[in-house]
Amino acid sequence: MDASSLSEWFEDLKRVLESAYLEASDPWGQSGFSGSLERWTRLRKPVADLVDRSGSFLDIGCANGFLLECLLHWTSAKGLELSPYGLDLSEPLVELARKRLPTFRDHFFVGNAWDWEPPCRFDSVRLELCYVPPEYRQRFVDRTLHTFLKPDGSLLVAEYRSSRDAHADTPWVDEELRTMGYTVFGAASGFDLDGRELTRVARLRQPPGATESYDER
Repeated sequence: MDASSLSEWFEDLKRVLESAYLEASDPWGQSGFSGSLERWTRLRKPVADLVDRSGSFLDIGCANGFLLECLLHWTSAKGLELSPYGLDLSEPLVELARKRLPTFRDHFFVGNAWDWEPPCRFDSVRLELCYVPPEYRQRFVDRTLHTFLKPDGSLLVAEYRSSRDAHADTPWVDEELRTMGYTVFGAASGFDLDGRELTRVARLRQPPGATESYDER
């Protein structure tokens, strides 16, 4: 895929997600989730389960900011305090996030993590591999590990499956990351009301000396 095709891929993704999310009437729907608040909690709380320190948290693909709002509550219950940041392709969705968390209005950015330059480094970052085409996933993860995280920061790579994909014979995200050569420092799963696993989140750490050695050419 050349640069022009990749740019079109991102534009198509933005149009699809923006249209679907902005049509939703509830906050979790505006974050791309279909179902009840109980299901949302079951299938998104694994992100919080892997947060092991207070500090700055960047949600890549933050949509309307509802996940970040929930993370503040879920991690507070663990005795942790997060400073939330969000990044999304869609300006209307970012504006919703700013309204949802007005205290942190200046912490939300419109941009594409593929080439966005962060204004600072973060203690924790969440992303999904589906934000880029499959052939770009390893480069995407490498760039995030080396340019977005503080030393020994945590990258939380989430995978969310729909009910129709529950029994798909494909590797989960932690297995895919190991295949790429990464060391996975823990994983957490989320289960639907019927017990089916529909969420898995894997944690990577920034390698020692990563900020000095990275070359993204």
